[in-house]
Formats: sequence, structure tokens, C-alpha cells
Amino acid sequence: MEHNGKQDSGKERFFMLPGGENVPAEGETVPLGSEAVKVKGETVLPGGENVPVKGETVTAEEAEAAEAATGAGREQFCMRRWAKMRFGGQRGAWKRFGALGGALMIIAAAGAAVYTAGYTDWNEPALNAEKILAQSKLGGRTFKGEVQEVSALGGKVRAYLMEEHSVPLAAVSFGFAKAGRAYEPKPGAALLAESVLSDGAGRFDRRELRELMKEKGIKLSVTATADRLEFSLSFVKQFEKEALEVLRAVMYEPHLKREDIELARRQLAVLRQQRRENPQQQLGELVRTEFYGSHPYGREDIPDEKALAAVTAEDIRAYLRSFMGKDNLAAGISGDMDKAEAEAFLAQAFGGLTDKAAGTALPAFAPDFRQEAAVRESDVSAQSFVLALAPGVARLDKDFYPLYVANHIFGGAGLSSRLSRAVREKEGLTYGIYSYFSNSDAGDLWQVYFSATPENTSRIMTLTAEEYGAFYRDGVGDEEVELAKKSLMSSFNLRFASLLDIADMLEQMQVQALGADFLKTRQAQVAAVTAEAVNDAVRRRMPKSFAAGAGMRVFEVSGALNE
Repeated sequence: MEHNGKQDSGKERFFMLPGGENVPAEGETVPLGSEAVKVKGETVLPGGENVPVKGETVTAEEAEAAEAATGAGREQFCMRRWAKMRFGGQRGAWKRFGALGGALMIIAAAGAAVYTAGYTDWNEPALNAEKILAQSKLGGRTFKGEVQEVSALGGKVRAYLMEEHSVPLAAVSFGFAKAGRAYEPKPGAALLAESVLSDGAGRFDRRELRELMKEKGIKLSVTATADRLEFSLSFVKQFEKEALEVLRAVMYEPHLKREDIELARRQLAVLRQQRRENPQQQLGELVRTEFYGSHPYGREDIPDEKALAAVTAEDIRAYLRSFMGKDNLAAGISGDMDKAEAEAFLAQAFGGLTDKAAGTALPAFAPDFRQEAAVRESDVSAQSFVLALAPGVARLDKDFYPLYVANHIFGGAGLSSRLSRAVREKEGLTYGIYSYFSNSDAGDLWQVYFSATPENTSRIMTLTAEEYGAFYRDGVGDEEVELAKKSLMSSFNLRFASLLDIADMLEQMQVQALGADFLKTRQAQVAAVTAEAVNDAVRRRMPKSFAAGAGMRVFEVSGALNE
């Protein structure tokens, strides 16, 4: 589901977020200009659906709809939007800081070192899909889109295409493997490229480029993740020629003026300092240093000022020339293009790429899950933040879907998960506790995250260990598995809310080697999971107990701020 902060009937929408102040009573008007308000005890922030808007009366029904609209994934979506507003780019902030980073960003825009697309089904806490679908035009629909594989330049460039000719719009999502921040030869080159590529290119200076894009309805974003360099482009079909010119100019002829690079350095330095003063970012830093160590994933998300100052315009050009290749490209195209038009677009957009990119495999990473918990105090927060890591499962592993369903039941279903019911609903110890799988070039992880006051942290760890012990020992039943599968299958349609969402999904199908038929077979693969398969996979593949040093690595930033 895409939340892009668009205006709705002249009023800005909101997301839900636990905690906050300025609570309007039911029937009271939300004041205009509020940056964050509360509805039924839940804070709301800009950007969302089916929730109260500024200046609109908050009724009991509207408050209920707000909860249904955000449901189990409220922290994920509001913080995704917050991160986009803070870090810039249409999708950039969510992808920029990686899967461990994306995982922490689910809760608080924290970046770390593992890449996730952010919206793919295997890495995202579940929504309250049935409530949303009951109010949605997508409810009851079966996915019928036809995915075609298209190619150009003698088969050197390939993409997945889904035609949709009902509106004269098109979207393209593409990226380059082994081209992200973990692979760059000079730290900072990828982030600076992301920052300055659109600051003038080809025959356009910065002002001319932005004016053309605004006038023609062209949107282009660039994002450097830990693993990949990502681009997204959307445009009105009649201005495809102009969109291609903009894209080619940015990819092949960026100006990279000294003053633009220097401005980007200063902005990144400020952002680096802000992140160092954020407890969730401190947790990411703790994981990077203690878990990844000297591995490239252990690098800082934003290099220090000395490292950034050492990156020149020629370094950025060399990085782009070497790491953007035909052989490491994956792309998804959706919208008003047929096969012939898509192949022509591929040829024009990517003909200037090198045939073979420079990226090579990362050093092998063999994490040690037997070490004791790593704890660091934070003097900028009264809250504690905890992340537990265990070995995960590869996306194409035969155990993926049974473990996917298992995780949904244990901690991936948001407020309805076993973990949330035990820790949040029954004990009231945290606003949110989640589990999720992530996949990256460095490896596959299973993760559990929560935040709480320091005096409650130990109790939550005990409750989580008890709940996990029962989950591992006693397993799950048929009814629980059927409910989980229904939720996972119901929410699938919600991932196709825009052409760019579809293009992103098509690209990820290539990246993850899921095949062109994935959108048709995915539901059947979920439906085929049985309770027996779930319990068998859990006992073979997951830790025997939830404890530091016993198959789990636990990291805690402990709040030490006296309020």
C-alpha cells in the first residue's frame, strides 16, 4: 500500500502512532495545523487513509475506522511516512538504510545494514487486512494481472511488464545488484550520488530540470541501499520522451557541480549528527559494531565528514560507470505500455550501460548467535529499545512459506499476534512488539523488536521467552494456521494500490528470482501450508529457546535519561 502524503479533498490525511498528547474527545474537532493529535488514545501523523483529517470532526465511527485502517501495521506505516518526510525522496528513506535498518525504521526510522524493499510480503508486519478490505473496492477481487517478460539489446536487458491501459500513466522501478553502500569502493560515493544526481544533468541545470519534471508530471527518485542502487520513475504517457530524456541525463550526464556536492556533504553531516542523538539509531549502531563488526555491513550508514570530503565528482562518476551494468539490472514496468513500447523504452534507457558491472560478492559472513546480550546506555531517551536476532530463511527455501506463516502467528500479525497479546494486551508493557524475517546479501535473519521503559524490559524478555517456549514446544493448531493464511492472503491485494507499487513488486520478483508467475502462484503457496508443516519447520529451523547466547543475539539500548 502506498502512502505518499497526497491531499484528499484539500485535507491532509493521517497515520496512527501510539502515544502522544492533545487528545480530542469523540465528537471534538481536530484543530487545523496540528502536526500530531490523538484519537482514542492513539497519536495520528500526516499521511494515511480512512482516518480523521485536519478540521474534521472525530466521531466514534471515524476513530474505529482509523484503527481499522492502520491496525497491526500502524507503527510501520506512520514511521515509513515520517522517514520519507525526514530523509527525502518518494521511496528513498524507506529503502536507504537497509533491512535491519528497514526493520528498525518500521518502528522509528532507524537504519542499519540489511536491505529490504519494505513492502514485499515476507518482510512486513501484517495489516488488519480484513477490516480494510471490508471498506475497500479491492475487497473480494482476485488478482488477474498478466506479467510478461520483455527484453532488449539482444537480451542483455530484461524486465517484467504488467500492462494497464485504463489510465495514461506508466511507472518504472529498477535497480542494480551489488551496487549499494556495502559495495562502494569509496565510502560515501553512493549516498552522495543519491543526493546530487538530480541537481542538474544533461542540458538542464537544477532549476530547469525540476521545472520540466514538475510541468510534465515526471517523478524520479534515486536511493542507495546497503545492497543496491535503486531508481523509480513515473510519468504521463504523452511525456514519455521527456521522461526518458530526464532519466538518461541523470544516469549518464549528471553535472555533479562542486557546490552541489558540498551542499550534500553538509546535509549528510547534519543528518549523521541527528541520527547519533536518536536512540533507535543508536540501536542500529550497536548492531552494526557488535554483530557485523568489520564486515562491510558494519560500516556506518553515513560516513564521517572526512570520508565524505574525500569523495570527488570523478569518484561518483566512476562509481556510476562501473556499478550500473546491463548484467546486474532488474526492472519492473507497469502502466500504459505494451510489449513493443516497453522493449523500446528499455533499449533507450539502458543502452548506455556497461555490459558487465564491477560489483563482486561480499566477504562471507558467519554470525555468532551464542554471545551474551550487548547493552548500551542512552542519555537521550528514557525508553529502552531491544532487537533480538536469529538465523532466518532464504526467500526460495522450501521452508519459507511454513516459517512465514509461523512468524505471522507468533509476532508478525501485529496486535493479534501471540506476542502482542501476551505482552501488550494482557500486561500493557509496550506499545508494540513484532517479529519478522529479512533477507539481504549478507544473510537471512529472524528478528524480534520492542521498546519499553527500562524497568519493564526484563519482564518483556521473560514473557517473550515463555511465549516462544510454548510456541516452539506445543506448536500451532489447524484453526490458528487457517486464520493466519486468510489474513496473509486477504492483505495481498492491498499491495497494488498504485502503478509504482506494482512496478516495485515486479522488480523485486526479478531480484528475488520468484518468476513471472509469482503473482498468480503466491496465494496457492500460502494456502498449501499446513499446521504440520509449520510445526516441523519451526522445530528444525528456529532457535530452541528465546535467550541471549542460546541461538539468539540480543541488543539493547537502555534509556538512561532522567525525565
